[in-house]
Amino acid sequence: MVWKKRLPKLLAFGIVMLLMLQLVTFLLVKNDTATECHVRGFYREPDNTLDVAVIGCSEMYADYSPPLAYKYCGFTSYNLCTSGMPPCFYKSALKEFCKTQDPQVVVFEVNGFFYNEEFGLTEVNRRNWLDNIHLSKDWFDDVLDTAEPDELLDYLLPINKYHDNWQRPYGQYKRLKSISKLYTENGVSLMKSFGTRTTNNSRIHTTKKRALRLTDFGRENLLDLMDYCKEQGMENVLFIRSPHRQKLASATSAELEKVISEAGYTFIDCDKISKDIGIDDAADYYNEDHMNVFGNEKFTKYLGEYIVENYDLKTDHDEETKKLWKECEDYTVDAFKVLKERTLTNEDLPYYETTDLGEETHEQLLKAEANARKKLAERQKQNGKAAPKAPDGGKPAK
Repeated sequence: MVWKKRLPKLLAFGIVMLLMLQLVTFLLVKNDTATECHVRGFYREPDNTLDVAVIGCSEMYADYSPPLAYKYCGFTSYNLCTSGMPPCFYKSALKEFCKTQDPQVVVFEVNGFFYNEEFGLTEVNRRNWLDNIHLSKDWFDDVLDTAEPDELLDYLLPINKYHDNWQRPYGQYKRLKSISKLYTENGVSLMKSFGTRTTNNSRIHTTKKRALRLTDFGRENLLDLMDYCKEQGMENVLFIRSPHRQKLASATSAELEKVISEAGYTFIDCDKISKDIGIDDAADYYNEDHMNVFGNEKFTKYLGEYIVENYDLKTDHDEETKKLWKECEDYTVDAFKVLKERTLTNEDLPYYETTDLGEETHEQLLKAEANARKKLAERQKQNGKAAPKAPDGGKPAK
């Protein structure tokens, strides 16, 4: 009898403690805030309102803008992409997309298939995806397939890994401030996963030139992904190599074309046609792998028109969805105007879908950049290296 009376209280206590653990975990888990917003923003999209799924690495949220595609071509889309997405997570991303959406066309950017297993499955690349998607059997399977045995507890109980983040309250504050912008009055990400730098030659966010080829790890996962698409009856699947300043070797391009076409799907190497698209290698990239807003606008228009011309898209949506996307379009158009001006000054600052573009925040970003450059210069001076120059038009470090 005593236990029967105490049981409801014990259950209630257990539920409260579980909720508190979830809250503390949410507050303390922190990897890459921009990537977290890219993924969390997807879950804010109303069910069955996205016509096109865009999946891949950072190239796509830098190179392609869903709101601009809506402006030019009338279809809705979302960049469900993370920085350094491992090739084994492309299928995972497709599954996640299709849990709430019914895309008529799926676009995969192929850069992830150039990763070998050692690089692709680095902890940061795995956690960019696994820490941010909803918990499910698919999530659990991905953890079991990719995590080391001694990491399992950190995934199943994230507070075990992130508990000491309470020592960095300002970083947590900035993270929560960014995430809160996804919970706006209209309830969705206004730019649908976006990231850029305001320069045509970043001195900070640079990438090393490397030989790009379809690795064994990449090929295995590419074939598995295409088999899965066929099993699901997906016919409108497009594989692309988005334009890069570092062009894809002809042998690698030919190999991708062969493997993908043999599976019955289309591959477009946009490196080959970047000049036809209107891409200027000297002006439209911020580093070897990513375009700035000028290149983004050109490529978005090209890819959007290609999709409309080659696939029978039905883009009818209810008035509420149309209103929501018009708000996203207007916001993005205005944001691009600001970002173009700042790119022309070559200030070389990062911007994402949640970055405040107001002048007060802009001043804070410039000061933070100046401080970062000052510290970098001091470290390089100690190591006997030359410090990077301040960007043209930006405020030099003092």
